[in-house]
Amino acid sequence: MILALALAGLSGKGKQALANGRAKAALGWLAAMALAVAATAAGVRAESPSVERVRADLERFLEERVEDEAASIEIPPLRAFDFDLSRVPGEIRTELSSRSTKPFRGRISVTVALYVGDQLVKRAVVSPYVELVDRVVVSAHSLVKGRVITQEDLAYSSRDRAASPPDVARDLESIVGLRAKRSISGDQLVRNGDFESVPIVERGDRVTLVLIQGPLLIQSAGLARETGAMGDWIRVVNLDSKRELTGRVDREGRVHVAF
Repeated sequence: MILALALAGLSGKGKQALANGRAKAALGWLAAMALAVAATAAGVRAESPSVERVRADLERFLEERVEDEAASIEIPPLRAFDFDLSRVPGEIRTELSSRSTKPFRGRISVTVALYVGDQLVKRAVVSPYVELVDRVVVSAHSLVKGRVITQEDLAYSSRDRAASPPDVARDLESIVGLRAKRSISGDQLVRNGDFESVPIVERGDRVTLVLIQGPLLIQSAGLARETGAMGDWIRVVNLDSKRELTGRVDREGRVHVAF
């Protein structure tokens, strides 16, 4: 009530001055709050000495066990190792071990023991992720079973090695000219085992059997018992003698045999 009467008695200039004072006070309060928030955020980002030590030792432990210097290592938060060092005197040290297969790749588990002096203050399992990007071959579009592969059917792509099968194809040129053994969807990793040589001889085909011994060349009619590409060894039957033989397919589809 008294404050209201006092305000009522102020002149226009007095009221304006009071308003300006309040505005300055409000701005000062907002600035102080902003500084406090910034200080808090900085405090959150800063790591304690114990966490810094665990992180440094863990990074070194992982780098020694990856197969490529280009590997990217992602370490999860280490808040479990935030320890007040004033509680226990002594030097900080760690002991790290892992049963994950070396070289490390993908999600692995590392047991970390944190010591201060001779006292174990924390033991926990940390699960970093080791990513190593490879250049691999993928399908440029959907491929149907039996398709003879051209260069336009394939493309190179960068993929995480941990997510790639061991027999993933890495050489595009070595696949061109082969035949797809199964249907493959677009943008899919392809394996070397997904393809086969295009057969020159199909099972049941009539073929020419060839025997070469020095200057002697003998040819006879035969029947293929198996499908084969150039260089494959297949079973054939000599139609004259009815004898089953094994021979190697040449680029003309003839089968070279030894009687």
